[in-house]
Amino acid sequence: QEPLFVLPWQLLVTQTPAKEKAKEGETVVLNCHFNRPRHPSLTDLMVKWYKEDEKGQMDLLENNVTVLTNNSRFFMSGDLSQGDASLVILNVTISDHGIYFCEVTLPDRTVVTGDGTKLRIRRALGNI
Repeated sequence: QEPLFVLPWQLLVTQTPAKEKAKEGETVVLNCHFNRPRHPSLTDLMVKWYKEDEKGQMDLLENNVTVLTNNSRFFMSGDLSQGDASLVILNVTISDHGIYFCEVTLPDRTVVTGDGTKLRIRRALGNI
């Protein structure tokens, strides 16, 4: 029998900041951290990033890799073994605005999603 005082481990996914702004052409990092599980091996963790905007939901990364064909502007920069699943967006465009969600799935199919980061993009004025 398990001792009663051992609390079950709970997956927590934290996204910061809640709001982020950037200018066209900049690189943006959206932070996503999760507490590392005690037992499941990290190779079994799946991270998904998706974005919501007025057009609906779009998957950006699934199974820890980008799902967008010929678009490698989105990638994960963090070290999953350290609980870091942060997303990098290169060369942001106006169409990148929206709310970005980081979702972590455990081997037992437990899914936990962060609270989201709302990204606003400002136009770059004039030629650089």
